[in-house]
This record gives sequence, C-alpha cells and structure tokens, in this order.
Amino acid sequence: MASEEIGALIQVIILANIEALSLNIEDIDWTERSIRLHGKGDRLRDMFFSRDVSKLLAKYLKTRGDPTSGPLFVTHRKARAPRYADLSADGYARLSYRQADTLWKHYTPDWDLHQLRHTAISVRAANSYTEVDLKRFSGHQSLRSLERYIADNREAAKRKAREWERRQHSQ
Repeated sequence: MASEEIGALIQVIILANIEALSLNIEDIDWTERSIRLHGKGDRLRDMFFSRDVSKLLAKYLKTRGDPTSGPLFVTHRKARAPRYADLSADGYARLSYRQADTLWKHYTPDWDLHQLRHTAISVRAANSYTEVDLKRFSGHQSLRSLERYIADNREAAKRKAREWERRQHSQ
C-alpha cells in the first residue's frame, strides 16, 4: 500500500471510525467536504473533513485512476468470488477489516484499528466535544456507551470541573 493510500485510510478511519471500510466513493461530497456514513441499524450521518484529508483522498483516488463509484478502499488483487456491491469498476475487492488491520499493524505494530477508533473518540472528549458531539461522531446512541471515553479522560474531566466552578462563581 502506497503512502497516499495508508494516509488516506488512516485519516478516514480517524474521521469515520471503522465504517470507513464500508464507504463508497459516491458517499463523498467533495463540495461540502463530507462523507455520508451508514452506521449501525443503517443510520445515516454526515462527517465533515478538512482540506488536508480532501487532498489525501484525491491523491489516493488518483493512484486508482480517479474512479467515481464503487468501494473507497480496495485490495490490490482482483476478486476471485466477488459480491457485485463490493467490487470496484475494474474488479478489485473492497478492503476487509482483517486486511486493513494487517496493513495498519505493518505501520504501527503495537496498535490495532479498534484502538485507533478509541483514541479518536478519547481525543475528541479531551478537546471539548460535548456528549452530543461524541455520540454523533462515534455513532453511539447511548451516552452510557461513551462513559469510558469521558470518564477515563482526566483532562476533559478537569476542564469540565473548572467550567462548572466558573459558572457557580458567576451566578
């Protein structure tokens, strides 16, 4: 996998969680710089990305001949027994979680993709994302499932305590 590909994959996984592997090119809105995600229970949500991510994605797609439809991330081999929906126009199969995790471990041997997801959520919790923002980003419906990201985040907890303290003093 070329550096453009792994860079695009990492950035999109950070942005869109593991759902990145199920993305199709037509889920990308280049004008809005957003990606339409199909979450659990086929719930749709839009995630917005930076110009840097846009450039990485464009470079990556250029290495694939600028396709306009099909799976966003594909393997480098033709599919043997493919499902039609998981093929690119030129017959390459969608990148699986196992394959993506293997590639990820090649670059970061001590981490797996699920840890990347947890880190992305925790970083957002530490940087003033509200509980509602975290639910939207992570795709979780329940705040209870986000408690570990919020509770384990010392900096976020400290910041929240200081904000509460300031509000109490200003009343």
